[in-house]
Amino acid sequence: MSANREPDISGHPASHGVIYSQFVTNDNHASAANIIPVEGAYASLCAGVQMLKPQLEYTAMLLGATGNVGGRILQLLVQSPLCKKLVVVTRRHVAELANPKVQQVVVNMDTLEEELAPHATGVDIALAAFGVGKGSARMADEEVRKIEITYPTAFASAARAGGARVLAMMTSVGADVRSSTKYLRNFGEKEKKSEALEFDFLGLYRPAMILGNSNTPAALAVVLPLFHWAMPSRYHSIHKNDLARAMVAQSEQAFLTLAQGTGPAAPAVKILEYKEMELFFVGAED
Repeated sequence: MSANREPDISGHPASHGVIYSQFVTNDNHASAANIIPVEGAYASLCAGVQMLKPQLEYTAMLLGATGNVGGRILQLLVQSPLCKKLVVVTRRHVAELANPKVQQVVVNMDTLEEELAPHATGVDIALAAFGVGKGSARMADEEVRKIEITYPTAFASAARAGGARVLAMMTSVGADVRSSTKYLRNFGEKEKKSEALEFDFLGLYRPAMILGNSNTPAALAVVLPLFHWAMPSRYHSIHKNDLARAMVAQSEQAFLTLAQGTGPAAPAVKILEYKEMELFFVGAED
């Protein structure tokens, strides 16, 4: 089954290894309420959750909820039975994000860390899917660095100070501070700054081209997978839904491991490229 498509919303249970439920919205904007759940292997996980201790529920904090990937992350967290509260950081109030589980925190991005601090207390998992990506070519370097490095780092720093143990940071395949490409050097620097915060678990998610978003022609979702056989897996295109699912599912697994006292003693950093994220795709074993 190809990962580079919209999830099946037919209502049939997924047959293999699905960690997170599937969902659909009617547009490209984030909406916490507009969710259609699909039962599958995740339903079995949910049943097992009922036997877990109450303290294994978590509070999450999200940066980028109005974006293509962040909007999907928002929906998965709202639907997760383990996520008891979701703090969403935005530049302005977004009515479409209203949900009993969601607390919106509107901040001035240039003072994000200070303004977010009182709301970050008690957060367990922080997820950042925030940036301008390839569109950075049309922006001044200083503005690009704010969006790609300064703001996500300030968000992560506030989360760490508030007690978060897990950070999911979206970067890019090829991220490297020594890269000859400014675009990749920015992502490499963001990764280094994230590592310096010493979360108990840091997931660095490195997608190549992201399909299913407003910036990518729909035809590429059909064409690009045809050439996957000829390129290293790290450069395979990935659907935004699969990327979001990988970020949420891996973060939740890491949190559960840490909360049950079976995690590593030292901070762990895991780089997830296409092959590592593929384990969390719907129908990954088909």
